[in-house]
Amino acid sequence: MRAYPSRKSSIVIVFLFALITWSCAKTTTVVSPSQQRLTDDYKQRELTASPEIQAKLAKLRQDIDANNKPFTVGYTSALDQPLEQLAGTKIPRDQPNLAAEVNKRADLLKQIDLRSADVAKIDRQALLPQGCSESAPSFDWRRLGKVTPVKSQICGTCWDFTAMGAYEGSYAIRNGSLVDTSEQYNLNCASAGDCSGGWWMPVFDYLIGHGTTTEVADPFTGNDHLTCPLGLPLSYRAVAWGFVSGSLTTIPQPAQIKTALCQHGPLATAVMVDDAFQAYAGGVFDEHTVHFDWINHGVTIIGWDDSKNAWLIKNSWGSTWWGETGGFGTEKGYGWIAYNTNNIGIATAWVDAVNSRYKLLPDWYKLIETQSFKFKPEPLPQ
Repeated sequence: MRAYPSRKSSIVIVFLFALITWSCAKTTTVVSPSQQRLTDDYKQRELTASPEIQAKLAKLRQDIDANNKPFTVGYTSALDQPLEQLAGTKIPRDQPNLAAEVNKRADLLKQIDLRSADVAKIDRQALLPQGCSESAPSFDWRRLGKVTPVKSQICGTCWDFTAMGAYEGSYAIRNGSLVDTSEQYNLNCASAGDCSGGWWMPVFDYLIGHGTTTEVADPFTGNDHLTCPLGLPLSYRAVAWGFVSGSLTTIPQPAQIKTALCQHGPLATAVMVDDAFQAYAGGVFDEHTVHFDWINHGVTIIGWDDSKNAWLIKNSWGSTWWGETGGFGTEKGYGWIAYNTNNIGIATAWVDAVNSRYKLLPDWYKLIETQSFKFKPEPLPQ
């Protein structure tokens, strides 16, 4: 005769099954297929890591677990270089009126730009970026085809790639096509910095006063000792640029940055990065603090996600072995950084490319030729 479990035993079995099911549901993290592939890739690469790299990753993971930080780390290519060779953004702190002065001239230049469009009978509404709303819960300029691919800076020229990431986004928005501009030309010509550091103000000034060329015409080598090449077509100019905040030391509110993203496109910004950022492999980079002394790196903000409370950023440490996809496409090199962590937002700046559909009025050229608007590059801060 077959023995059947008693009613009491059945209740116990059902309870245990429910307990196990609840426990699994509570402790299992749902990982998207694309994120799983990223995780597996980094795990595979870590098998070849040196003992020093493995020890560093173990220490970082200990800290992440102890402090409940919402990101993962892995053996990225950035870990093969000293941080000072990657994070080379230097922004002056001793010029309190600089941002306000830049924004005043930016307003004048934008006014002339708008008048130029009026003369050419261009609808002003058509000049604004389309498809972006600052009230949206999330946004990504890549989904509208306005972000160029991730690049690799080689040395401490993050400031250069940050500037051109913003400019290339604006050019795509205002002219309808993606262009790969030359960071090497800026490195040798704009007096904005070198492989030891710099920042985007002199680059944007140079784009207004002179312009830049394409990557094909002047490919990036990271050699900061070359003379500025002559005779290259400088077809890519900026009409205006400015800071989101009126102070270099003030981090704009998220709402201000979102508005600038929708009005101008991708933005240049500064952030303080460390070993954990070097090893960032996915998730929301959030070190739960805004108390870093200053900044050391530049990235391009290309979107946001309020459910993550984070900015979507494009980095310049390669498209294979750093960061994640940011939820779109297969290219790595992107990441999420929590609002107001690690001083992200310092010196956030927008730049507007010259629109090829109309000619600028002579007033624009007169303005940049006046004593106040010669756009001499600012000296590299010490």
